[in-house]
Amino acid sequence: MDIRGEQIGRRTKVDLGLVGDVRQTLIALKPHLHQKSDKDHLKTSLDHYKKARRELDLDAIGETGHTPIHPQYVARMVNELAADDAVFTCDVGTPTIWAARYLNMNGKRRLLGSFSHGSMANALPQAIGAQQVFPDRQVISLSGDGGFSMLMGDLVSLRQLNLPVKIVVFNNGALSFVELEMKAAGILTYGTDLIKTDFSKVAEAVGILGLRVEKPEQVKPMLAQALAHRGPALVDVVVNRQELLIPPTVNLEVIKGFTLYMIKAVLNGRGDEILDLAKTNLFR
Repeated sequence: MDIRGEQIGRRTKVDLGLVGDVRQTLIALKPHLHQKSDKDHLKTSLDHYKKARRELDLDAIGETGHTPIHPQYVARMVNELAADDAVFTCDVGTPTIWAARYLNMNGKRRLLGSFSHGSMANALPQAIGAQQVFPDRQVISLSGDGGFSMLMGDLVSLRQLNLPVKIVVFNNGALSFVELEMKAAGILTYGTDLIKTDFSKVAEAVGILGLRVEKPEQVKPMLAQALAHRGPALVDVVVNRQELLIPPTVNLEVIKGFTLYMIKAVLNGRGDEILDLAKTNLFR
């Protein structure tokens, strides 16, 4: 159901598309609906979600001494520590995935992102705007290292305005979502490396609290420290670059593309990438 008919069916298969305002369409549909006592479909759907939730939570673990850190664990800890009415913003790419999978939206929280246009580097400027509008609410930016680097100048704006925005940087040294798209298409990754940067030092240079997290056991206490800080704060978390984002359904084209990528990687002397992929995603 969408007020813009051209949007229906863009992301998933549709059995019945309805064009119109949600409220008015539901009012028009109500006389045609009849309550059923059979709850089999509901039970199947709830069981499916519980199974998917268990599998996702098993990925979001942080074992002492096990590095690099799983980004899922970082998102899960942000969710646990954040306020019940927190406003989250997320950069496009992997931060959007982690936000969608691990942030509990309870009716009072708000999640902002560039979900239609996919504009890079949106998280920090959106967080600044949200904090200006809601000065008494906790605002957390989930930024990728690529997106944060693109509009890093806004860090100075944040300090200038002295807004208490909290920035969590998923620092994996790569444009990782682009890498995943290339791998799925059977292309050897190139042009996606980012130089190793300690963003906590950048934050400190402009007078913002900067924290660097390199071990799983540091994640929760440093996030808690940043969230308790009265002013702006940045937590730079070094996360695993080889984390795979498995979509809900995997089709033949994706399997063929990924297989082609792995063959090319081995033939081009980049077999270590395949080993890292296996260690990260198969032997957790």
